[in-house]
Amino acid sequence: MSLDIPTVAEIQLAAERGQRITQADVSAISQAESALTGRGPARGGPAATAQSLSMRQSNFENKVAEISRKPSSAISLEDADEIQATEGRAFNQPPGIGYISAQVRSIADNNEALGLTATADVPAYVTKDDARDAQHAEAQVYGGQNPRGGMAAQMQSAADKIDNARRGSYGGLY
Repeated sequence: MSLDIPTVAEIQLAAERGQRITQADVSAISQAESALTGRGPARGGPAATAQSLSMRQSNFENKVAEISRKPSSAISLEDADEIQATEGRAFNQPPGIGYISAQVRSIADNNEALGLTATADVPAYVTKDDARDAQHAEAQVYGGQNPRGGMAAQMQSAADKIDNARRGSYGGLY
């Protein structure tokens, strides 16, 4: 095992350049630091910095996965704020143009401008007219195509369920 360990500044620079700091990296740095000091990793030292950045990068990856499961029409400004904050922490610098958070911000801004994001005063029941209006708006945004699982599709499904329940049609379950 090599006892040549990176400095805190080198670890931070690697993160700023987009390098993923893995748990294997953290373990190797920690072992080397322990061998050098004879008493374990130092507070604020290379191993602690690597562990912190590794956890931040993991949190960022989890936030990206969470937001990517949403239909694009449901991405809000709050989602954009959260991803921007976690990306900045993960790579030890504010994200810029071309970063994931910039792409999410662009989608959220478009959704906000088109009124596609959910608000607190949304009616409890969705009508067929509401679903039709949402499909029309989404089709305009997405060039005549409605995304699978998008807001309009969810509204149509909810409207169908309400309509079926009102008519007493339960799809043959009863």
